[in-house]
Amino acid sequence: MSQEAPAEAPAESSDISQEEVSALLGSGATEGGVRPFDFSANRINRNQLPLLQLIGKTFAERAKTTLSALVSREVALEFTSIDATKSAELAASLPLPGSVAVVRLKPLAGVALMCIEPGLLLALMDGFFGGSGRGSADGLAAVAPATQRFLALALRSLSADFTAAWTPVAPLELELVKQETNPRLLPLGNPQDALTVVRFTAEFASVAGRLDWVLPDTLLAPLREALSTDGGKSPAAKQDSWAPAIGSALQEAQIEVRAVLAQAHISLGELVRLAPGDIIPIEPPQDVTLLAGEVALRRGRFGVSQGRNALKIIPGGQE
Repeated sequence: MSQEAPAEAPAESSDISQEEVSALLGSGATEGGVRPFDFSANRINRNQLPLLQLIGKTFAERAKTTLSALVSREVALEFTSIDATKSAELAASLPLPGSVAVVRLKPLAGVALMCIEPGLLLALMDGFFGGSGRGSADGLAAVAPATQRFLALALRSLSADFTAAWTPVAPLELELVKQETNPRLLPLGNPQDALTVVRFTAEFASVAGRLDWVLPDTLLAPLREALSTDGGKSPAAKQDSWAPAIGSALQEAQIEVRAVLAQAHISLGELVRLAPGDIIPIEPPQDVTLLAGEVALRRGRFGVSQGRNALKIIPGGQE
């Protein structure tokens, strides 16, 4: 007598079907599948930071005048671009030896970098000392003490231009922390830390080169919202209806004026020895100044009018 085999127990339910498992294990090349994304390829569009672009252009206009005065010859300087990079990429792109200044942008936390190509720095230094601006072909000349001192001098000269350019966003003060010639020793943080680079192109004599600001994104974080605006402000509406009322009220405003007729200078010893009846000699002034508070308004001559002390305003006596 045959006996039937016991029926198999039903398989436990699975969260995903076999078809879904096969799809996940597939190549994913079909449309709508998972696609790789290279975050390092993401670059900041200059239009995303329009105010930073304006700051760069303002600095370039002011700095070329400052550098031209420093080297007593014309220096061309133009804002080029705003780029994004990573710390590792920047360190690999800097020349060795190089000319990099580590600066603090007070009151922001952290440090930034000011990079200038060695050839350009040497050409500017040559012009500063009266040369033709050809610079030196020796790369090691960029690390010489004289070159580093000139770099510090140039940064101090440009600090006022830097502050003026950033004034629409924040009153930043440029302070030199140290100078570095080895890119591997720069305080760039982690290799994948994001950096914003504001690039300029300078030309002096027959030498052209780059001057860059390297601004860590963590440093710019407190200012990023302000930098993403265009910096434009709506013009204040002209309140023509208020002008007559304000003008009329000002005409009726009371102001106290005074005139100092004479002054004398005595020592403290003479002052404490004064007694009733003593005479302090003074000379009558030729002209008397009419004051409102401490502000000089007019000049005149002291006299008497209708039995009262008076001051006669003289022609051309406006202060």
